[in-house]
Amino acid sequence: MPILAVSVSFKSHQACVAALEEAYAEDRKQVIPLRVEANGDRREVSLTTKGVERIGPELALYDATVWYHNGGLRADLPERQIETSHSYEHRIRRCDGNAMRTSGEQGYTLSTFDPAPDRPKP
Repeated sequence: MPILAVSVSFKSHQACVAALEEAYAEDRKQVIPLRVEANGDRREVSLTTKGVERIGPELALYDATVWYHNGGLRADLPERQIETSHSYEHRIRRCDGNAMRTSGEQGYTLSTFDPAPDRPKP
């Protein structure tokens, strides 16, 4: 689904770039390395970006995708498997002079299936 484009004006190009840097810092705070619970549930949040890119003297870009991965054991399948769902938020923030334009999309992909780890032996 598209994210409606929004434009915001800042006092200067430097202030606009500072807002890009702040958005980058906030996205980095969301990152969670893969966590696996005792029951096999798993969660991970990852960030795909090149960071804030300065393209020209009055042009900067922050293009980032935050991925959310949530999974769990599917004991109902013939072979034990971990099903993981994947959703994302992709935002493109562009400073042209003192104006920032934000657009993007959010959505999800098909689930993936991986072999479940062997059960611990008693």
